[in-house]
Amino acid sequence: MTMSTLVQICAAVQDVVEDVTGIRFAPDVPPEQQAGADVSAYCWPGTGRTVEITDGQQEAHHTLHLFIITPQRNQRTDFARVISLGDTVPRALLNDPTLAGTVLQIDEIRYTFGQLEWSGGRDLGWQFDVDVLAGGTL
Repeated sequence: MTMSTLVQICAAVQDVVEDVTGIRFAPDVPPEQQAGADVSAYCWPGTGRTVEITDGQQEAHHTLHLFIITPQRNQRTDFARVISLGDTVPRALLNDPTLAGTVLQIDEIRYTFGQLEWSGGRDLGWQFDVDVLAGGTL
């Protein structure tokens, strides 16, 4: 089996989170600007490493950045719109531990909540750092 690309892995994350109630927009390719007043999800590669473990086989450890955000306009309603996603998004990801077969497993999910910036806009929401293990042939 050929190892999935980072693009495929990030798209698999987006497929999972677009089915989470409360997330309205989860494109495979992040746009230049935030999508209106809805809650949006954006995933891209962060850091990682790839090693050859045996002849022709490789293993990769990736950290993906997943932002779940809403434009910050009214603190009370914006908070209510995104706070519960801190529980539902990790659960949804862990319910698909191979991310549709693109990784061997999800190792760990870390998070930060608060004010975030996307394309120069002020947003409120979650940054999840999703550590995954991938493997396959070169």
